[in-house]
Amino acid sequence: MKFSKQRIMTIAKIILPIVLIGFIFYQGQNELRSLSLQESIQAIRQVPSWQFILLILAGLAAVSTMFFYDFFLLRSLEAKAPIGLIFRASWIANSFNGIIGFGGLAGMAIRSALYRPFVEGGRLLKAIGWMAPTLISGLSILSALSLLHVFPAFEVLDLKKWLWPVIIGVAFFFPLYLLFSFRRGNSSIHPKSIALYSLVSLAEWFSAGVVVYLILAALGTDVSFSKVIGVFIIAATAGLISMVPGGFGSFDLVFLIGMQRAGVEEGIVLTGLLIYRLVYYLIPFLIGVIFSAREFSGPVVKMIEDKPIVGPSMEVGGVIWRLQLRFLSKIRHFTLALITLVAGITIWGLAILPPVSTQYEYLESKLPHEALLLANSFFLMGGLLFVLLSTALYRRTKRSLYMMYGASFFALIGMALRGFNLISFLAVIIVLVLLLMSRKAFHRERTLITTTRFIRVAFAGLLYIGGFVFFGYAFYTLGSADGTKVYPAHEIFMFAASASIFALVYGLVFIRLFNTFNQPVLGERFDAEKIESVLREQGGNYLSHLAFLGDKRFFFSETGRSFIQFSQTGNRIMVLGDPSGDPKEHSQVIASFLRRVEDLGYIPNIYQIQAQNMSLYHDFGFNFFKLGEEAIVDIPSFTVSGKKRAGLRSIKNRFEREGMTFEVVEPPISGTLLAELQEVSDEWLGGKSEKGFSLGYFHEPYLNRAPIGIMREAEGRLIGFMTFMPAYQEGVLSIDLMRFRPDGPNGIMDAMFIRLFEYAKDEGYHTFNMGMAPLSSVGEDETSFWQERVAADVFNNIRYMYSFTGLRRYKEKYDPKWEGRYLAYRKRQSLPMAILKATRLISRKKDRILLP
Repeated sequence: MKFSKQRIMTIAKIILPIVLIGFIFYQGQNELRSLSLQESIQAIRQVPSWQFILLILAGLAAVSTMFFYDFFLLRSLEAKAPIGLIFRASWIANSFNGIIGFGGLAGMAIRSALYRPFVEGGRLLKAIGWMAPTLISGLSILSALSLLHVFPAFEVLDLKKWLWPVIIGVAFFFPLYLLFSFRRGNSSIHPKSIALYSLVSLAEWFSAGVVVYLILAALGTDVSFSKVIGVFIIAATAGLISMVPGGFGSFDLVFLIGMQRAGVEEGIVLTGLLIYRLVYYLIPFLIGVIFSAREFSGPVVKMIEDKPIVGPSMEVGGVIWRLQLRFLSKIRHFTLALITLVAGITIWGLAILPPVSTQYEYLESKLPHEALLLANSFFLMGGLLFVLLSTALYRRTKRSLYMMYGASFFALIGMALRGFNLISFLAVIIVLVLLLMSRKAFHRERTLITTTRFIRVAFAGLLYIGGFVFFGYAFYTLGSADGTKVYPAHEIFMFAASASIFALVYGLVFIRLFNTFNQPVLGERFDAEKIESVLREQGGNYLSHLAFLGDKRFFFSETGRSFIQFSQTGNRIMVLGDPSGDPKEHSQVIASFLRRVEDLGYIPNIYQIQAQNMSLYHDFGFNFFKLGEEAIVDIPSFTVSGKKRAGLRSIKNRFEREGMTFEVVEPPISGTLLAELQEVSDEWLGGKSEKGFSLGYFHEPYLNRAPIGIMREAEGRLIGFMTFMPAYQEGVLSIDLMRFRPDGPNGIMDAMFIRLFEYAKDEGYHTFNMGMAPLSSVGEDETSFWQERVAADVFNNIRYMYSFTGLRRYKEKYDPKWEGRYLAYRKRQSLPMAILKATRLISRKKDRILLP
């Protein structure tokens, strides 16, 4: 097998970081054995709140230095962007880079999206590309100073000799970059810009080291400033070569080894690292998400696209540009869900152990013990709801938004009665702020509670509560041995049970109240005059006339010149056919309808669409299943003459000899005739129920909407009838009901069709739709998709009343042209289930679907 250079590089990019991280952890396995996460968490909890706040401010100040990257970048391009936007954009780009990384692609995508209105895309990307290498020039300078013993860390290098070539290589990066840039004489980046970027990089890396020093000082260590910075530099170079965002893992382990050599206890170092990750990475990232909630909202993205520089360039870089915007507009919703999940897990971790604070001791002395237990139950309940609602937040449903407000309230109440804790307070407040800033993006009313979703939520809840009990009991066992303050075992179980019950009751009550007071309706009821006006003026299709059955709802376009007819069955919205009305509005009305359906949490299916419209539905993300084929007869060419039509000619002649008459009756239909029609219909049904949705049924207002063809015996007895179904297209006709007496003469169906075709030819019609032969050649071949074969079995075996066997064979005698009809269903959804819902809807009794 031959490997191309590109493939080798791709494999190396995946394998190299894994090998490096594995090697670093192998080197530090002795140090890892003595670590205790429990002790570190206890140590964090004992840091005074005011010190924690100062450390957070120090971390934010250090991250703020990276603003000048973007400031100098735009100044070099002479782009006039507002300072506030530059600050927010740089914060989003740099904080996302530290967590997400993608080799700097996240930061590049964010910058190119937000700065594109102010500078041409090609120049911007080129400038960002030249700026990128200078981001580590500051670390290169610091590495050189470390080698010059300004920031000594030789003990670490002597202990882990493999770090020598790493720091030497990083130290030489900056001078080599300068040499490479100026020898090529590249005019893309000015020496002044390199100098400014390098100064910012130096400030960035040095300020990060200062944050680490302040954290260790707050934890009571007495290591010198130069020693901490020296170890930080070595650890940062190890994190750099691992190519992991933020150097996670490799930086931490090397720093741990270095500070242990400097005489700091490993527990304090681990605590310091946890705080560093919190104040320098996590909290800035959360702030970046808050900024992104504004910068990548729908109106802002539209405003960016409308900029004079952006508009013309959409044709050239449209694909990449739209992918960036799509990624960035979605990532804020994903991040909100992720932050909510992390906040819930944080509450879970803090609820396992009793608070360690003077406030809690004071509350213990003033409040009944049961009140404190109830407070922790509320606190844990809030965390449980945070976790369970996180996925619904990603779907942006109003119900989840309002439920999260209540969950935050319970978490804050529990927190207030437990004693103030900065971490849990920040976790809840950040989620609340994000929810408030993003509330306009929550346009969906709800998601339906399906069996699958219920099982997923129940499993997540059991995992959350089960983990709380497991670790709570583990801490109880360990804490009892070493004297750590822990909750007794029975209280752990009580917290788990009460939080679960509270969350369940809250969820059930809230959903019931929400559904009671918030009942948005999809579409509107049947309005005969409005529908008739659209069909007469704008036209329709073969299924449009079924709107007058009154068993469906209707969704109109903004202009009211086109509409969609549909019914609801369970959690699905089943649309009947293509839109009716102005063809120019079909795409718009489908888009509006699907947005509304998804906002209400339903699953859309479209039944019996025409083949020529499949590309339209494909653009909206639908897959297709062939329901069958409709027989379309060309009226002008139809004749009973010739050898092939001898059978039809014989039937026609026999009925004429026996005195059978055929007549087309225009509405309004007299009461006497309606009674005769009802008698024939009842005999034909034989006591079985009428069907609906895509099939007409005997309903007097419906029958009075179109002409009816009737056939009588010589004695005048009505023996059969067929109701016309206008297609609201010039020269096109179809029929709906075709019923006859079971004791009528043989060949009555053919006789009525022949007479109808003759009538249609005389009236100037050119096309007649004989209806569908369901599942014609669908799922029969062994190479067919398995879902189609299953769906075919469902449709064939659940006939309820009508048998489709032989329909195609019967209609073939009229030499029709066959046109496919399809079911459109969403990708990743069950086709057999969609078929089952459609057949149930068709077979539903008419008294259950008629709308008042």
